[in-house]
Amino acid sequence: MGLYQDIQSEEELFQAIEKRLGSEKVNLVKKAYDVAYRMHDGQKRLSGEPYIIHPMNVASVLDDLGLDERAIAAGLLHDVVEDTNYSKDDMAKEFGDDIAALVEGVTKISEIKSQSKESEAAENIRKMLLATIKDVRVMLIKLADKTHNVRTLKFQPVEKQRRIAKEVLSLYAPIAGRLGVYKVKFELEDLAFQSLHPEEYQEIKKRVSAKKSERDEYIEKIKIILKQRLAEINIDAKIEGRAKHFYSIYRKMVTKEKSFSEIFDLRAVRIITNEIKDCYGVLGIVHTLWTPIPGRFKDYIATPKTNLYQSLHTTVFGPDGKPMEVQIRTKEMNAIAENGIAAHWAYKESTTLSKTNISLQNGIENAFKLKWLEVLKSWQDPNLDSKEFLEELQYDLHEDEVFVFTPKGEIMEMQKGATVLDYAFRIHTDVGLHAKGGKVNGRMVTLRTELKSGDQVEIVTDKNTKPSPIWIRIVKTASARQKLRQYFRKLQEESQKDTMVTVSDPQSVIDENAIKEIKRAKVKKPYKSNTAKKDSKEYGISVAGWTDVPVRIASCCTPIPGDEIIGFITRGRGVSVHKKDCETANKQVEWMKTIPVRWEGPGEPIPVQIEVRARDVQGIYLSMVECISSTETNILEAGASSHSNGTLTAKFMLEVEHLDQLKEILENLRFINGVIFAERVKK
Repeated sequence: MGLYQDIQSEEELFQAIEKRLGSEKVNLVKKAYDVAYRMHDGQKRLSGEPYIIHPMNVASVLDDLGLDERAIAAGLLHDVVEDTNYSKDDMAKEFGDDIAALVEGVTKISEIKSQSKESEAAENIRKMLLATIKDVRVMLIKLADKTHNVRTLKFQPVEKQRRIAKEVLSLYAPIAGRLGVYKVKFELEDLAFQSLHPEEYQEIKKRVSAKKSERDEYIEKIKIILKQRLAEINIDAKIEGRAKHFYSIYRKMVTKEKSFSEIFDLRAVRIITNEIKDCYGVLGIVHTLWTPIPGRFKDYIATPKTNLYQSLHTTVFGPDGKPMEVQIRTKEMNAIAENGIAAHWAYKESTTLSKTNISLQNGIENAFKLKWLEVLKSWQDPNLDSKEFLEELQYDLHEDEVFVFTPKGEIMEMQKGATVLDYAFRIHTDVGLHAKGGKVNGRMVTLRTELKSGDQVEIVTDKNTKPSPIWIRIVKTASARQKLRQYFRKLQEESQKDTMVTVSDPQSVIDENAIKEIKRAKVKKPYKSNTAKKDSKEYGISVAGWTDVPVRIASCCTPIPGDEIIGFITRGRGVSVHKKDCETANKQVEWMKTIPVRWEGPGEPIPVQIEVRARDVQGIYLSMVECISSTETNILEAGASSHSNGTLTAKFMLEVEHLDQLKEILENLRFINGVIFAERVKK
């Protein structure tokens, strides 16, 4: 079945499946249809059609992707458990555990009672991803389900149309892309685009249609030229025009601020060969015939995408002097480019596999298992709430890839925006946990340095180096964040086991009544807003094991996470928290009652002042500001004054989350040419 085409009869569905899989295997599909028809009897879609039309078209999409008969049967049955009194046990008895597990994977969690639709959606997606780890067909069934639902979106209320369309663009279309199922991805995007921006959709559709005859004539001309030249070197290839889908045109017009006439890859050619060596032969002919545009060549055959997409991409100045995009790939690569992981089942079910196809089949299965287990598991951190989970998922899905090299010259794909620290964790968890810095193209860089395609990366480790809480902000990949969170959770659990509450003053006894007295005390107006009294959990501090005790960060020393601290019980101001080596604290320890305090985890940033002395040369103050901003630190106040001896003093009030963050800032400032010293201000 082609895109946007629905089927209306079961005979049409059975004929298509039988033609591909044979009469024996279609019997299971017919059995599933009979159950679905019986259980959905009397139910109607919003379009007024019998409900069975929906599972039939889900099955049709799955057949179009080349999936096996069990997945197609599950597609027919995917709503039965959720919407009828037919149970999972009934399904397992009648169809076996395999099909029952596939249906269970896409069935919504009925027990969820959430105040937020977003939370419900997140938990159902999380459940589905867990099922996908075991069997990726679960996600393919869900994508087929979503495809037909979006095809019939016009029958939904307008607000629901927009909500579903946004969900499709932010989640399901990108997931289809990550699985390499571009056929589904493009259809989902175009249909969602039509619902969200109907006027823009119609305008682009009209413009594309208006140029169709011109494009067809142009492509025929290109075919004649290429076939003649390829015949001269005995390369057999299929040459076809490549249609650009509407949402892709719209996105390029918006993001790159281009007019429709400037979208040059509307005129695109795809050349499909029999063997890999022929791809490079064709590339040579294309570049001989027409001048290639610099910077527009990509070799995804040598460096496949994460979803195993392979192809050569180049853009040349065509016969009329205008840009023309060319894609070159083998037949197998083309099948994977359209159907992604679903291509595995197409090859698996084939009875006439070539040696190349058998190798490809095994390669697809093993590569996807390795890559997708890593990607999917990185989204399954159980400690993430629904909002955080969706943010992690959407961030990862919408990132492009960069390709970097290991010291041995091996290629490794990373998310666009990934840092040296992300790379370290990608190599191995222990390498990440003990990473001190990195070398990019032979030059020492910080862990937060963003990687670019072509970089050769080496990690410098130190067994004494330990992760800092600020590393959570440095890493950009979900897998690295998950490993860091696991490390800090384990550290916290060990700390709670090994260190019981210890009171600084052995004579004092901190019991529950004492804590209640501190919490009941009338709190006076704070002296300074930036050290105002807050619950200890807001600063990430525990007071004698409690996290809801009023605390004040002492303005005399402004301790930050990472500093050793001491707490004093004060009248009317809760617990005052000082650095352990604070002079004021040392004077008070003799006559004020102390209470055990410690940093428990991330809290709100704390204002800290630093001072920088430097030679008064042009641009140095701007260099300081840029240096601080590069660490993603918020500057609350800033100022500088010049001195008669040719120096200047700059003072910055910064929002700091951890001592390691402050150390990084000060160390980077000291590297600026002309800086004499950079220190934390001690009051």
